[in-house]
Amino acid sequence: MRIDVNEPNSVEQFWDGMREAAAAATRHQDDDLYEAIVKIGRSALAQGVELVPSSGFFLLCPVCSALSGQRCINVPGHPLDDSRLHAERVELAGKAIRGEVPLPRPLR
Repeated sequence: MRIDVNEPNSVEQFWDGMREAAAAATRHQDDDLYEAIVKIGRSALAQGVELVPSSGFFLLCPVCSALSGQRCINVPGHPLDDSRLHAERVELAGKAIRGEVPLPRPLR
């Protein structure tokens, strides 16, 4: 199989795969798998892969407490509009994956 990294949606496909792996880590309560996924994400960012909004799926939502891999839900004062994730979750994920804030524990 040949993968074209310059394909227009290759970045989104990468993060979709990472999101699916993070959901599996949550489902199986596997902290080691989750930490490996974060290492891969950080390495990808270091190599120039852009961060996309779906990267918020890696973390627990600070607004509605949706788990890793789950979509957010509407809560008073924080409507989702057309998004699947709260803006605060997306922002937190970007900072955590870039190492700007400590990575919150993803599993409960």
